[in-house]
Amino acid sequence: MPKEAQPRRYDRQRNPKVPPHVSIAILRQVSGLKLDEVCDLVAEVTGDRPTKGALSAIENGHRGASAQLIAGLEHAYKLPAGSISTNYVPRNTPASSEVA
Repeated sequence: MPKEAQPRRYDRQRNPKVPPHVSIAILRQVSGLKLDEVCDLVAEVTGDRPTKGALSAIENGHRGASAQLIAGLEHAYKLPAGSISTNYVPRNTPASSEVA
């Protein structure tokens, strides 16, 4: 069930804005880490080493990440717990039955 929009308190209220964000791909680039190094740091927390391909797919938005992997990424980038948010609008992709 979709949530109903809350009634506005004032007639001329600003529309909500999306808070600024930094993609994890950019975060990795500015931190100077390579995918292999991030994989090793994630493994320290999760006990399971993700592949470079899996991290690349997550960075590019082709795949989601588990809460455990996100905790590992926060450790790798020296971020406080809960810093990486997954609040985003999913891409609109056609259903497999709609593909011609």
